[in-house]
Amino acid sequence: MYIVIKKDIVIRECNVVQEFINIFEVSKVQILSWILAFLIIHKPANIAIEKLLIVYKPKDKDGNVKMDNKAGRFIGTIERSIMLIFLSIGQYSAIGLVLTAKSIARYDRISKERAFAEYYLLGTLISTLVVIIVSFLV
Repeated sequence: MYIVIKKDIVIRECNVVQEFINIFEVSKVQILSWILAFLIIHKPANIAIEKLLIVYKPKDKDGNVKMDNKAGRFIGTIERSIMLIFLSIGQYSAIGLVLTAKSIARYDRISKERAFAEYYLLGTLISTLVVIIVSFLV
């Protein structure tokens, strides 16, 4: 494995990466697959989920779409990352724990606002579907 250093294109061998490959007995293709999977479940997944859910986004009393503080995107990325790791090691029941923890954190709002509950459920299901699809493709 080689890394480009500086603009004058000095190339040197990166022993850390090679040692990681040797210790964990993984191929470079596997490492690149994992990097690709995590990249896909981050920004592209956030954009796709946002575009799919825009119609269902809860509105305030005046009919305006409520703005979010981007925390949901970050939570979604972490959620998908954890689910991808659990899927890859065959811990399917642990995915339920991730979804349960997320639901417990939002329980109060889910129980009071039906529109948010539907939006939340759709977002969670789409997010889960993205992880499953990415795990099959990569």
